[in-house]
Amino acid sequence: MGAMMIGWLLLVLLVITAGWAAISYNRRPAPQGQDSARQILAERYARGEIGTEEYHRRLDALR
Repeated sequence: MGAMMIGWLLLVLLVITAGWAAISYNRRPAPQGQDSARQILAERYARGEIGTEEYHRRLDALR
């Protein structure tokens, strides 16, 4: 009976580890630093979410 409990425990640990690995593998790192902020700002400008004045004002603030 002890061997069966160890087998179930190993199976549960395997399932948990596989789930954790799948989640970790699919997770993208968050953007960091000034370059990513400039990239996000440029993307918002390109989509038309912000105007030219606001783009340049925020770009100057990042410098």
